[in-house]
Amino acid sequence: MRILFLPIITRGAAIGTITRCLAIADELRLLGHECFFLTNGEGAKHVAEGGYSYMEGVVPDAPGSLTPLRDLSEVAVHLNLTKEDYLRHALAAEQRAVEQFRPDVLFSEFKLTAAITAGATGIPLVSTACSPADQRFVSDLFEPGRSPNHDGAVTGFNRILDEHGQAPVKDVSELFFTRSRMKIAPTIQELEPLLADVPDLHYVGYLLYDRWELAPLSAGLIERTRAKQVVFVYLGSGEIGPDSYTRVLPEAFDKSEFHAVVAVGDHPRVPELPESTSNITWVRFVPGRSMLRCSQAVIFHGGQNTAMSAIMDKVPSLVFPGHDFERYFNARSIERVGAGLCRGVQDFTPAKVLDTIRELRNPAYAKANETYGRKILRQGGPRRAAELIREAVSGLPESRKA
Repeated sequence: MRILFLPIITRGAAIGTITRCLAIADELRLLGHECFFLTNGEGAKHVAEGGYSYMEGVVPDAPGSLTPLRDLSEVAVHLNLTKEDYLRHALAAEQRAVEQFRPDVLFSEFKLTAAITAGATGIPLVSTACSPADQRFVSDLFEPGRSPNHDGAVTGFNRILDEHGQAPVKDVSELFFTRSRMKIAPTIQELEPLLADVPDLHYVGYLLYDRWELAPLSAGLIERTRAKQVVFVYLGSGEIGPDSYTRVLPEAFDKSEFHAVVAVGDHPRVPELPESTSNITWVRFVPGRSMLRCSQAVIFHGGQNTAMSAIMDKVPSLVFPGHDFERYFNARSIERVGAGLCRGVQDFTPAKVLDTIRELRNPAYAKANETYGRKILRQGGPRRAAELIREAVSGLPESRKA
């Protein structure tokens, strides 16, 4: 079987989307199947490092200034993924990839044009799914009655859909996973019950790339914590930036019983790492799950991969999602099941951060993480996703499964 992965392509690195695809691709390769990618930039580099063939995809125009976004349709507009000229070029690139790699199945990770390509070529489509991409999803982060209008976002899509003899859409969200033959949700029903009645949807618990997540920690890192309780911090490109956390975190943990290991990534506003102290160690990158397995708490921005990792490794979370509706949803889901706490940007002060981390030492949080962590693991993860992709083409002629 030949699988073409179509991860979302944006001006950013989109590391999370690439790692989810690579996690599944590694499992499919172990099962004897061939995997290919349509990607670009950093994504292409990571795909090549994994040993996979790829073609360069089309990159949309750079987004403008970030404003609060209410749903994934608005995210698509912000990232310039709905402009008709871009859509036509993106579809042409997908067609070229189909012609070159001759896939038996397409796998989409938030690639809006994938459903159109699948419909035009007759190749089955499998997609990842999440509650914020469901047409019924309404974020409670914003005031009631504020209904976004997406008419302008669908104009280009509907013109192209009509040309291909495919049904029009009322909302961009219909193209995330609704038209896919099979949907894969990297979560569990307790965290995302909205998806439970979606046809052909399967919860797989998580899609994490173990080659990265479980890589060895750098020598001496844990020794630096001096046997204190470890707090792993990853705030990424969230609303709380380095200007804030490089000031707040040292003060919060100074002379405390905790040692924070703070991963800052390649943030442009941190050209040089701050000086580490007896209670803070600053790093660029760290293998997420390897670090979590040495931690007693985690502070992060609400990304789904980190959320699943923390629960799986039984680490209570303090989440600062800011005004990002998707991260806010993840944070509130964690809080709802008792696996952590969601806090607003106004709560990111030294005293409140320290007090909340101490609150997370209550055994009830560890128990909740253990309970739901077991449920996540039982769903099967990337291996189960790979098996589902095989099932998606089970009804095709044998000549298409070679």
